[in-house]
Amino acid sequence: MNKILLSIVMLLSLQKAIAQNKTIAQFAIWKPNPGQDQSFENGYKKHLTWHKANNDPWSWYGWFISSGPRCGQFVDATFDHSWGDFDHSVKPGEDMADNELHVFPFATLQTVFKASYLKDVSVSNESSLKSKFLRLITLEVNDVSNGIKMLEKLKTTNTDIKTLMCYKIVDGGSLNQLLLLLGFNSFSEYEKAENLQNQLSAIESSFKMSIIKSITSETLVYSADMSLFPN
Repeated sequence: MNKILLSIVMLLSLQKAIAQNKTIAQFAIWKPNPGQDQSFENGYKKHLTWHKANNDPWSWYGWFISSGPRCGQFVDATFDHSWGDFDHSVKPGEDMADNELHVFPFATLQTVFKASYLKDVSVSNESSLKSKFLRLITLEVNDVSNGIKMLEKLKTTNTDIKTLMCYKIVDGGSLNQLLLLLGFNSFSEYEKAENLQNQLSAIESSFKMSIIKSITSETLVYSADMSLFPN
């Protein structure tokens, strides 16, 4: 019995260690060509069909940006990966060929970047990324470690927000950037984050140091029919 219990404990510890390593998210941002918005949507959906037909085990989320200079652009992202997962994506050559057939003719790929999930300063559940709206806050900071400490305090003081997913950029962009995804299912809920800048500024002041260089806010609208999840 003790051997069985020990085996269970070891298995649970291994599963926890694996889960802790799956912190990497990859984001891609597409800009539909002028007058080709619908063609882009149709082509992207066909590309998701390719992923489904090839039994891709990854989850793919899609959003359209509805505010700011990137309004109208499309964000796709996949979450909860280890770095090694990107060595074993499904048929990368065929994936690119299908992209070139169905997506690239109708949109320009703006950027691809990877970010690491900051679990200890985040609040989320399994439906957080499927919120109707995600407020994307991009923080350019002078020092990432102090920026993370600032987010730790934000998590404990802003209890009204039920989804606060925090990431740090690790490739494909400024390494002094932190991303916040705040989830809401209505604009009435969205109002709870209206004064986020003031809250962050107050926390920064309490640290008696300059942490924030700039803050950018955009709204992402979840697109269920341009997302895909494994069966």
